[in-house]
Amino acid sequence: MNKNYVFIIAILLSFHSAFAQEVSITNSAVIQDNNFSGRGNLNEEILIIKLKTTGNKPVGLTSLKMNMNGTTNIKDVAQILIYQKNTKEQFDPRNPLKSSVLLGKAKPSKRDIVIPLQGKLTSDTTCIYITYDVKEKASEGNKLDASVISLTVGSNTHFFTAGNPEGAREILLRRTLVYAPNDYGSKNYRIPAITTAKDGSLVILTDKRKFNSTDLPEDIDVVANRSTDGGKTWSEPVTVAEGKGRGKGFGDVLIMKAKSGKLVALYVGGTGLWGSTADNPQRTYVSTSTDNGITWSAPRDITYQIYGYENSDPVRSKWMSLFFGSGHGLCTRSGRIMGVLVVREPGKNGLHNYAVYSDDEGENWKVSETAIENGDEAKVIELNNGDILMSSRQPESYGNRLWAVSSDGGITWGTRNTWSEIWGARCDADIVRLTSTLDGFEKDRILHTMPNDKTRRNVTMWISYDEGKTWPVKKTIAPNTSAYSSITILPDGTIGVYLEEDEQSSYKMYYINFSLNWLTGGKDKYILPKGKKR
Repeated sequence: MNKNYVFIIAILLSFHSAFAQEVSITNSAVIQDNNFSGRGNLNEEILIIKLKTTGNKPVGLTSLKMNMNGTTNIKDVAQILIYQKNTKEQFDPRNPLKSSVLLGKAKPSKRDIVIPLQGKLTSDTTCIYITYDVKEKASEGNKLDASVISLTVGSNTHFFTAGNPEGAREILLRRTLVYAPNDYGSKNYRIPAITTAKDGSLVILTDKRKFNSTDLPEDIDVVANRSTDGGKTWSEPVTVAEGKGRGKGFGDVLIMKAKSGKLVALYVGGTGLWGSTADNPQRTYVSTSTDNGITWSAPRDITYQIYGYENSDPVRSKWMSLFFGSGHGLCTRSGRIMGVLVVREPGKNGLHNYAVYSDDEGENWKVSETAIENGDEAKVIELNNGDILMSSRQPESYGNRLWAVSSDGGITWGTRNTWSEIWGARCDADIVRLTSTLDGFEKDRILHTMPNDKTRRNVTMWISYDEGKTWPVKKTIAPNTSAYSSITILPDGTIGVYLEEDEQSSYKMYYINFSLNWLTGGKDKYILPKGKKR
């Protein structure tokens, strides 16, 4: 080799060595949220360590020292796993190795735990995740917590002055991530609807908003999933109604279980709420399932029965547009299935509520008189005396929940009222019955959800023991960003909720499951009446 080349290479190596600086930590922050966990969850985020560094020469990660202080019972945890992530992509506990690297593992301990790490610290901003695998038999209501003490990088140890941030994860019976943005090639998912099928399986319907998070007329599919293990796992999605492009999509599903067990889904499609006219109305559809949500009939257009130029009623033929109050619908003791319409009418400002009902399990549909003026997305429930109670979204940015009562099966409606206790952001919500003394239970219990905040966060569940007059018990079930929710009751009397949470660019869709005992802090318990089978 030419002596000049050797000399140049030597100079370059010397130059690189002079300016190469080993990476070191300049700043750190330890983050912990107060979301819930679920029994059997793997890779559950407990702490996130954000590291800022200086230098350009990667250095090996040696060990992390932590403890499990604040955890109610370490026997609820199967193992501790430490991950590192340098990408902006969110950590996905369902597939953590997609965007992260496993650094190390450890067994739970009541003492300080030193976990050997295998990996490198680079010049990039790094996130280190302390995660737990939660045991299937973990106790509902117990807390999962951790404190990070130090991180050793090479021969240098970084001590955390605020390594135990406020917060802990409380264990529910289930908290399962059903959909996240980009699942199955869709950028977004929204609008939860859930019911418990005749065979005890759980059935959910969701808007698959393929290209953005906005409403119709965007390209949206309606998809269905089932769970046969109480929400721990979910089937692959089945397309109920497939969008074929902008202006040719479907969405905002309302699901009802008829007396026979037949599942009936109502939804809209086409032009969207604000582009619809009486002459070119947003279409209304029905699909049904007679095999507990495994298969669904093709969309059947029932617009002519509801409104628009094809409708024979002189008033409804002039309605401009409508959609269904999405989520969980009603089946009365007589067998009438019922939901709520949200209607734009000519010559009127705002939106208005009407009941929509069928007495032949979804073949033919009728519409009530005006139920709630200036309402929005709404739900209905049957009271013990046979009255129908409607709960409607507040049209203002936030405020008290609206309600009205029908004494003739949902045909005509009384005065619009508000609940003082149920208060929060303008948002779709749900109301269902948990128990009735008519069925032999010792108490009447009605459940209601909605975000208890000025913005869409802190979804809360209320309980009424007096047929909706007062709501003395409430508890947060989604403490951070959260919006639409849909409730069902499982065969064992526990409560299932399908809801929108954790909005970043779009919501994630979660299923959660908990007991009445947990909801009331041990003050109330679901007891099956003698002789009654689950």
